[in-house]
Order: sequence, then C-alpha cells, then structure tokens
Amino acid sequence: MSPIVVRDITKTTIDDVFRVCSHGKLNDPLQKTGIELRRRWLSRMLSHYGPCTKIAYLDERPVAQAMYYPEEAAPFIRRPRPGVVLLRCVYNPFPEARGKGAASSLIRSLVDDCRSKVGFLKMKKCSFIASELFNTGEGTTMESLYTGNGFFWIGDEMIFEISGGYVEPLRPSYSPRDEDYGKAIMFYDPTCEYSYSFAVKVEGLIHEIAPDLPVELVDKWEDPYRSRRMGNLLLIVNSVPIVSSWRDKDRFADEVLQATKKDKPT
Repeated sequence: MSPIVVRDITKTTIDDVFRVCSHGKLNDPLQKTGIELRRRWLSRMLSHYGPCTKIAYLDERPVAQAMYYPEEAAPFIRRPRPGVVLLRCVYNPFPEARGKGAASSLIRSLVDDCRSKVGFLKMKKCSFIASELFNTGEGTTMESLYTGNGFFWIGDEMIFEISGGYVEPLRPSYSPRDEDYGKAIMFYDPTCEYSYSFAVKVEGLIHEIAPDLPVELVDKWEDPYRSRRMGNLLLIVNSVPIVSSWRDKDRFADEVLQATKKDKPT
C-alpha cells in the first residue's frame, strides 16, 4: 500500500474536500446546500489567501482533511491576533485509513508551511497555530492527536508555537438590544458544510417548541458585524443565549421555553 500523500487543495480539487467530509451524504439535499456554501468560501479563500485546506490521500483516494485560516481573515473577530493561524478542523473519517498517519501528516504539513513558507496565508510570519477542539466521536480524540503532534493547552486553546509567544484572544461579550427580542437568531459557519444543516434542524426544533417564534438563520461570515455584536454566540432566543445542545432535545426545549418567557425591558 502506498504511503499517505498530503496536498493543498486547488480550484480543481475542491470536491475532494467533500469526498472526505460529506462522504456519506453527497446526495442529501440539505447537505448539498452546505456544500455549496463551503465551496464558495473555499474559492474565495483560495483567491485571497491561498489554500486553507489540506487533503491526505491514500492510494490517490482522499481520506482526511485539515481546514485552517489566518485569524486576520475572519471578519467576525474584532481584534484578530497578527500571525495566528486557526486550525479549525482535522477530520479522518475512514476506519481503513486510521492508524496510517493521515491526520498527523496533515498537521505536520501545516506546521512545516507555517515555519518555512514566506508570506504563508499572506502573513508576514506565523506566530503560532491555535485550535479550539471539538470531537466527532470517530477515531482518536483531537486532544490526543494534537498533543501527539506537539500542541499544548493554554486557556481554552491548544497551540503550537512557531515564532512567537502566546497571545490570548479577545472574547466579545453580548449585550441585548431591543431588536433581539421576540425572535430566535441562529448563526451558521460556511467553513463547515454541516453547520448550515444543523442550523436548519435547530430552526425546525424551535418551531416545534415555540411555533409562533420567528427564526433567523445568519451566515456569520456574511454578517460579521451582527455576529460580533452578539458575542459570536451560536443561538440567541428572545435575547437569551442558548447553551444546551439541540441533540439533548429535552434540555434544549426547556431552555428555549424559558427564554421565550423573558419580558422585554420597558
């Protein structure tokens, strides 16, 4: 069997991203919308910053991916840290490809680029790579993967130092406004094709819980000011941030119902 080969995406290989991330849902209508949103985002990033995704290939088949971008590229981050690369996702979904170094090869390739490529992602230099972890429940945990590749925890981020020391992110806060009452506002992220489908599912759940409550779905990259103003939160109902996962339907329903009872200040 051939070794793992890592390549940056190009305009002609963007579809390989979806052959990894959406390999079981390529014909799902809702997923297709999320795919098109991410395709447009990837195309814009390629034009403005260069490749922001790497693909690992096994016998020329795409089996894993890593997605990242300079923090300065995110319009919803009020004061981005110069020289910081955000590693948003490493995904290795195929059991037959695990244990062959695909995910680690992706991380090593990104580290090498950050160290050696002049003007990588249009940065003067890379200070450090930062990641806020989430786990899909498939294969090795992200913490184990990152720790095994030289990352370490600082605060709520795991980082890999390249040429500079750590700088904490500026976390925005949320202060309700009159316009936030009487509705639900759900933000989705086009950098992940699942984000839009999750937002639509949450919209459906809210309609079941509170049928008369209007729901807005907002692309945080297309309306970054609103995302920043609302603390870059995921879901706000009647000016109340919702923290429960929509997958825990009972707790989620209770939290949404309690939020709908909040009175607007007079």
